[in-house]
Amino acid sequence: MSYKIITINREFESEGSEIAQDVAKRLHLPYYDKFLITESAEQSGISLHNVERTDEQLESRFEYSRAAATYQYSGGDSPLPTGARVAQVQFDLIRQLAEEGPCVIVGRCAGHILRERDDVLNVFIHASLESRISRTMSRLSLSEAQAARVLKQTDKARKGYYKKYTDRDWNDPDQYAMILNTDILSEEVCAEMICELYQLILILQKDA
Repeated sequence: MSYKIITINREFESEGSEIAQDVAKRLHLPYYDKFLITESAEQSGISLHNVERTDEQLESRFEYSRAAATYQYSGGDSPLPTGARVAQVQFDLIRQLAEEGPCVIVGRCAGHILRERDDVLNVFIHASLESRISRTMSRLSLSEAQAARVLKQTDKARKGYYKKYTDRDWNDPDQYAMILNTDILSEEVCAEMICELYQLILILQKDA
C-alpha cells in the first residue's frame, strides 16, 4: 500500500512546521496544525484560549492530579481534566482526518495515534540547539538567555506531552521512517526528500 498520511514531529524552531506546509503544498494535500486547536475548542466546548494553553502541553503535577482525582472519585461524572479532554478530542480528530483522505498532520502524537495503519509516513525534524536558539532569538526578539529558556521549556513540554499519551520517547528513531537535520539540509531539500519518499512506494508498486 502506498503512503497516504504524513505526520511530522519537530523540535521547536527546527523549521518543522514550515517544511510540513511546503510538503502539503507540493503534494496538494490538506495541512493540519492550528486547525486542530480551533476545531478542538469547538468540539470540546472549552474556550479557545484554554485549548491553546494546553495544546501539546502538560498541566503542572498539582493541577493535573487535583483534576484527575476529582474525575476519579466522581465516578466519571465530572469533566476530564482540561488537558486530557483537549488531547482526546484532538486524537479523535486525527483519526477522522486520516479516514477522510491523504493529508499532512503536524505534532500531537499523530504518528502514534495512527500506528495501526500501514499507509502513514512518520517524519522527525531536528536541528542543533545553537541554530534553534538563534532562530528563537530572531523570531521572538529575545536575548540568547531568554531564547534558550523558551526553547528548553517548549521542548520539555512537547516531550512530556508525548511521553504521557504514548508512553514512548518523542525522539526515539524507531518511530520514524525519516529523520532530517535542518542544520545540514535546507527547508526546500527536506520537503523534496519527504515528497520523494512519500511517492516512492507507489512508483515501486507500479513497476513490480
